[in-house]
Amino acid sequence: MKNRIVTTLLATTMSVAMVAGNLTPSVYAQDTETKGTKIVPVPKKMTTTGQELQISDSVNIEGTKTADADAVKELKEFLQENEIQINETAKEQDTTIILGEAGDDLKALIDAKERLNMESADKLGEEGYVMAVDRDDLAGGTIVIEGKSGDGTFYGVQTLKQLTEKTSESVTVAEVVIKDEPTMTVRGSIEGFYGTPWSHKDRLSQIEFYGDQKLNTYIYAPKDDRYHREQWREPYPTTEMKRMQELIDTSKANKVDFVFSLSPGIDIRFDGAEGEADYQALVKKCQSLYDMGVRSFAIFFDDIDNKDGKKQAEVLNRFNKEFIQAKGDIKPLITVPTEYDSNAMKILSGSTQYTKDFASTLDKSIKVLWTGSAVVPEGIDVANAQQVKSVYGDRMGIWWNYPCTDYIKNKLGLGPVYGLDKGLEHEVDFLVMNPMEHAELSKISLATGADYAWNTAAYDYEKSFKAAIDELYGELAPYMYTFANHSTRLVAGWASTGRADAPAVRELMNTTMKKIARGEDAAKEIAALNQEFDQMVLAADTLKAKLPREELSHCSGNLDKLKALGESDKVALELFVEKNADNRNEEKVQNLTAQLNQKMNALRGGKLVSEQTALAFIKEVLDYSIEPNAAFKVSDTFVAPGEEIQLSNASSLSSTELEWSMPGANIKTSTEENPKISYKKEGVYTITLKAKNRNGESSEIVKQDFITVSKDAKKEEVNLALNKKATASGQTGALESPEKAIDGIINTKWCTTNYGSQWMQIDLGKVSTLTEIVINHAEMGGEGSSLNTAAYHVEVSEDGQNYKEVLRVRKNTAGLTEDPIAVTHGRYVKLWIDEPTQGGDNAARIYEVEVKGLEEAVAIPPVYDPSKEVSTETLEATLKAAENADVKGVLESAKARFEEAVKAAKAILAKVEAGDEEVTQEMVNAANQELLDAMKGLEIKQGDKTELNKVIAEAEKLNKEEYEEEGFAQMQKALKAAKEMAANGDATQKMVDAAKQELLDAVNGLEIKQGDKTELNKAIAEAEKLNKEDYEEEGFVEMQKALKAAKEMAANEAATQKMVDASLKNLREAIDKLVPAKSNGNENENPQPKPEKGDSQEKPVKTGDQTATTASILGVLFAAILVVIAKFRKEKNV
Repeated sequence: MKNRIVTTLLATTMSVAMVAGNLTPSVYAQDTETKGTKIVPVPKKMTTTGQELQISDSVNIEGTKTADADAVKELKEFLQENEIQINETAKEQDTTIILGEAGDDLKALIDAKERLNMESADKLGEEGYVMAVDRDDLAGGTIVIEGKSGDGTFYGVQTLKQLTEKTSESVTVAEVVIKDEPTMTVRGSIEGFYGTPWSHKDRLSQIEFYGDQKLNTYIYAPKDDRYHREQWREPYPTTEMKRMQELIDTSKANKVDFVFSLSPGIDIRFDGAEGEADYQALVKKCQSLYDMGVRSFAIFFDDIDNKDGKKQAEVLNRFNKEFIQAKGDIKPLITVPTEYDSNAMKILSGSTQYTKDFASTLDKSIKVLWTGSAVVPEGIDVANAQQVKSVYGDRMGIWWNYPCTDYIKNKLGLGPVYGLDKGLEHEVDFLVMNPMEHAELSKISLATGADYAWNTAAYDYEKSFKAAIDELYGELAPYMYTFANHSTRLVAGWASTGRADAPAVRELMNTTMKKIARGEDAAKEIAALNQEFDQMVLAADTLKAKLPREELSHCSGNLDKLKALGESDKVALELFVEKNADNRNEEKVQNLTAQLNQKMNALRGGKLVSEQTALAFIKEVLDYSIEPNAAFKVSDTFVAPGEEIQLSNASSLSSTELEWSMPGANIKTSTEENPKISYKKEGVYTITLKAKNRNGESSEIVKQDFITVSKDAKKEEVNLALNKKATASGQTGALESPEKAIDGIINTKWCTTNYGSQWMQIDLGKVSTLTEIVINHAEMGGEGSSLNTAAYHVEVSEDGQNYKEVLRVRKNTAGLTEDPIAVTHGRYVKLWIDEPTQGGDNAARIYEVEVKGLEEAVAIPPVYDPSKEVSTETLEATLKAAENADVKGVLESAKARFEEAVKAAKAILAKVEAGDEEVTQEMVNAANQELLDAMKGLEIKQGDKTELNKVIAEAEKLNKEEYEEEGFAQMQKALKAAKEMAANGDATQKMVDAAKQELLDAVNGLEIKQGDKTELNKAIAEAEKLNKEDYEEEGFVEMQKALKAAKEMAANEAATQKMVDASLKNLREAIDKLVPAKSNGNENENPQPKPEKGDSQEKPVKTGDQTATTASILGVLFAAILVVIAKFRKEKNV
């Protein structure tokens, strides 16, 4: 930057961090993570490797003959400033810089883009550019800049300059790839302030600065230039024309569109010969500037009395057609109407006649500037832009009146552009900022505005603020940041705008005071504040010593005030600590208080700095009293049963201990700062807050009969005042009558100047139920916050004769106030203005009054009587605990009792909530005790019946025929009892275990019936007599197996008759199957005779029949089962 103070390392005296951890409210620190890539405006798309290219002492430049001449010149001047030579003949080892525009037939550019895989700029907007820095390309590294047009190339060079860092040893540039283009087409400033116009030197410096910041528009419109306004018909003197020519030429070289404007509205004539003469004078003057190279013009009708919108527009249309369009090379004409803010236009109420005439007559090609909702608004949102566009269309542009201070000359606007919605990028393509008469000091804000307009979506006002100061002030940046940080908010009698002064410092002050007042450890906060105050003094001294003389002349007094505030803030902090000390030194308190009081007039007067932060801190400390003062607010005063109410503590800072009392609420008492409560029963309730300080002193506030709980509160509340009849003590005119404050339109107002007796009354038409008063003050209508009503009260009457006060508000600063009131009936609502503004203006401004409530006069429930209260808190708590009761596996009778107790408890609660007066405290207590007893019964669980059921299953398998009759009967009896126990839901583990043991004992007591083995033994004896030689081998082997099994069965004492018979049958069948042996092919002549069947033998078994074998196997299996049972019995008897 041509006007930039050389950047060096930040002063170490200002780069230290606050000792209190994160408590760094205004310490300026360079962003080391983005060092070398911090660019303002922020590019749309940028990637960096974190590496740097060290530019060689001499460089090769390609494209000097084809690239934009201004861009080439800017690059060469930059290289020269950094003592870098330009090679006449390319040197392979040196850094190569390549410039050009999209479409240039420059081989070096084409090849470099291909090597570096760069995107082309041909698809970007007219001012877009692409850029790449590659340290590894070619021998000495490569820098490539391609603009969509010459303007884009020029802006690419500006970015290169910001990417470059110079030290005593080298010049380096960050390795990046950038693709960039602006959001808004028109970005710049309008020298449109009242006061001393800029000097010629100021304007030249501004224009060069605009080139650096990618601002492309400068509208020449100084209100106090007599040739611009009062003597607009007169030509500029020759000397002025020469200076004008230099401005025009400098603008072209910096890609800035120089817009010449005239403000003829003060006395222009529209009709007859005089009108024609004035028109020709307008053309002649503009022609003289056209001849000098100006190709942009503006005709303004702002700040005049004439409101003939049709004739103003007709003159503009004629000039547009006969001069602007006839020339063929001039950009669209720009104008400002007489009503240039949406409040003046009355857009929401259908627009004024002037605006209708002007808008409908004006040619669609002419650009129209507007300032927002007011001349100096707090901000502009998307809704406001869309409202204005509904009248003027897309040709709208923003005239932003910041950092302009012509309405508050004793303060400097040193903050960032603040309050412009990012969504405006989709609504507006034109932004010009009105700076201060202090040209150099305006650059901070203008740089942030350039950032906003270039890349709106990425705009971060705080980062942009710091980056702009760093770029502009170099080694003085940390000091300048401290100064600027405390001089960003502009508040005058009728206007206010800008970011709050030192908001982080203000927040730290609040935290510190709160901690000290509460007796908490505030050592870190105190240290941080003291460092901030020291910093203010150091910044003032340093800037006064090192700022250029010309710039210092514009801010010296403000720096003096910054220093005075820093010194006094330290005293105030010391005083606050002493006021809250355990062993308070009264003499010290008095001395410090006197010291501050002596300085207060000087601190309040003269230049303004940090009024709501540094100065306010001193006032608050002086006003602070250790005595507590209780106060609170509620979110609602009219609620349905069960609906939540937020209580908000508003007690004095010294109120360190709170005691809330809310009889009848779900929470009767609380020590929380902001408790939430609700009421179950209809009624009217009182809330009390007692506040204590550290010394035990207390203050109490009682809001009697303040909360109304009614089922009617479920009905929808409406604005009862909307479009009703209103009267007032006075009005400034028909457009500001009291009806305008109840028309539902936020930018219409009631305004009156009869200070001392300002009131407006609303007739609701009938007696209704009133619950809340909502007022939109000046700020909500787009005016300055300094015009918000400071104090007011409201009275209500049913008959218009007898009034009662329902609301009183003091020390208000808010633009919107929402005050719930004790529910009341009324028809007439009277608003009294006690203090119309924050000071300096006596006119009352009320943009909208809403009286919330129900259109009917509903019955208000009786006042709650604590003596008749039936407390259900304990029962509710028990029911809450019952919700988590575990009923799994409990005794069924206990579960049934519990469920019945819960049901009974809920039923009695419902009766209490319904207001059943027959319910007594004893009934509630009894229900609670029964539920507690029932819950205790849940502690006993049912027994585990798994093993019992297993024993039952085994017992059911036993065969009656196999056991002695008496024992089996006993077992059956035990089995029945066990089954009953298994089905018993109230059986405990002890009972289950007893039933299981009883069944096991019965099973163990069973006596098995032994089978008769006589026939089996006979068959065994006969089988043993048979000779092996007499029979075929295979059959005899089978018989022997059956014989062996029969012997084992005969020896088995536990064998039943069935088992014995099966074994006998198996043996007989094996014998029957024997086949006599053959001798030499003949049958045995004397075979051993087979034994005869006994009485118990079965019929002969046929050859191949498997029944015998199967029976034998089953017999064996059954015997095994009996053995297992016997073993089981033996184990149980052990």
